[in-house]
Amino acid sequence: MGLKKKVGFNVVCFLRELLDDTINKLSLTNVFTQTPLVHFKPSEVICQKCQTKLKVYYTDVRKVYSLHIGEFKAHRTFMNCPDCNVVYASEEFEKIVPLYSNVGFDVIEFIGRLIFQKHHTLNETISALKKQNVHISVSEVAYLAQKFIIYLSILHQEFGLKIKKQLQQNGGYILHIDGTSEGASPHLISAIDEIGNFVLANVKVPSESNEYVVPFLKEIKEQYGVPLAISSDMGRAFLSAISEVFPSEPHYICHFHFLRDIGKDLLEKQYSIIRNKLKKYGIASQLRYRLRYYFNDKIETVNIEKINEIIETTAYLLVDEKGNKIIKQLCHVLLLWALDGKNHGNGFGFPFDTPHGEFYKRLCLLSQKLKSLQKKCNTDRSMSKIITKIIDDLAPLVNDIECKEAFQILTEKEKVFNELRQSMSIALPTSTDGLNDNGEDVEMNTIESSVRNFKEWVLSEKYYHGNNDYQKMINQIEKYWDKLFCNPIIRTSPNGDTSFVQPHRTNNIMEQFFRSFKRVHRRTTGNNSMCKKLQSMFADTPLIKNLENPEYMNIILNGKNSLAKQFTEIDHKKFMTKMKNTKNVESKIHPKIKKLIRKEESMCKLLYLIAN
Repeated sequence: MGLKKKVGFNVVCFLRELLDDTINKLSLTNVFTQTPLVHFKPSEVICQKCQTKLKVYYTDVRKVYSLHIGEFKAHRTFMNCPDCNVVYASEEFEKIVPLYSNVGFDVIEFIGRLIFQKHHTLNETISALKKQNVHISVSEVAYLAQKFIIYLSILHQEFGLKIKKQLQQNGGYILHIDGTSEGASPHLISAIDEIGNFVLANVKVPSESNEYVVPFLKEIKEQYGVPLAISSDMGRAFLSAISEVFPSEPHYICHFHFLRDIGKDLLEKQYSIIRNKLKKYGIASQLRYRLRYYFNDKIETVNIEKINEIIETTAYLLVDEKGNKIIKQLCHVLLLWALDGKNHGNGFGFPFDTPHGEFYKRLCLLSQKLKSLQKKCNTDRSMSKIITKIIDDLAPLVNDIECKEAFQILTEKEKVFNELRQSMSIALPTSTDGLNDNGEDVEMNTIESSVRNFKEWVLSEKYYHGNNDYQKMINQIEKYWDKLFCNPIIRTSPNGDTSFVQPHRTNNIMEQFFRSFKRVHRRTTGNNSMCKKLQSMFADTPLIKNLENPEYMNIILNGKNSLAKQFTEIDHKKFMTKMKNTKNVESKIHPKIKKLIRKEESMCKLLYLIAN
């Protein structure tokens, strides 16, 4: 039986090798022994202006790359009218290759889709191109990927009216707007329609300020009309700009962002005290040292079955040789449990998750329980010594009065904050969706009523009047009340049918969009920082997301079966203008001024001259 299996496996391997060899022989790299020569000639024989017979003006031969053939030589014949001096080129060649380029439109689309849709690295893209008999450099691939974005951006602009009609057929659009940046990078601001899931517009600006956001919103308004509603976070620039450009339209703020801002204001003071105290005493590193020194960090030495038996039967720990061994194992488990407090949370981040608070709480419990265990192992001096050392490590933190008071206040505030989370039915303590949490499926009227009850409960509590933090929280709720609990939107289709739409309670459509964008960057570059990427990338790169949308593709393809064929219709002058304008991204500091102020010697001389 084993021999049969071995023979069968060898046959499968042989067939696999044969298949790979056949595919390799059939690939474009092996079809032609020599580079093929393809002739291109104008279809016109007579001048269209003066009806004079055309004559050969000149010929040339160019190396060209196309997915159909791979590498080939294009022999081009140019015809000339002797009377009006008009030169005619091959229309067929112009539909294959852009002007002043030797790489076909189909190769540009192929590269664009591999890099931006399938998230290939540059080297992976080059390997895929070689299989198509296209041999170009890494820098050329990167440049062609940029060209793909420019072509896509122009198509998006040219079909703006059709996109607008599609939005109208959907009964209107709900505008979600948000921005992202990192370090000293520009801010990338994007706008997405919630109903059609279209990326509508993008812009790169030096900062998220009113002077940049207002023109961006005005362009969207001019291009697509007035939205049914707008959703954003609580950024001042967005709130101000939206009220200026869309003063009459319903404006929703993200419930998740609202809760996060309130939670930070409420908990940050006490939480930072605990965080700084943990850092000051270096408890985590000290406990890890004890694990390595006393327990050798070997979790396999822990008898999990025995500990589970003690837990289930609530058995009393006997003070004997076996009992002392179990006590050591229990200490090991307790140390691991305490350290794991730093990982506590449901993926929401602070203030929904407070891992440092949980860590402090577990350290206090650890100190108490170790004192209890110490009494049970008086006969084992070595174990008693270990426990004493760990208790002494914890003592400075556990006895810190300021930290105790901060934790007590934090615990009280967390209860209030969790009540607000329950009232708003979002980012619940029991939820495991993390940042992708869209909230519970609850009617807006119910949520509004729950938050009103929460507000009345806080106002009735004694500690409210003497605590500024709770007063600020209530003021925030009252300030944004109208933007938190808007009525459903009436959507009217072109045939007159009406329906009610409740916009998303969160701006997750934007948050997930930017997170996926960053994941792709990490996958293709191996770099966690987006700073340089945001500086160098074209603003309209997020339009790539639309290529996954069948409705959008139907619009911009306009009856053609590929983007490459649509790219051939774009005027080269328009492409060059777009390419030039795209690179002119305004910076916070002019490059010449930046060069001057970063020269230490020059600035020292300047300061000296001013002083004298």
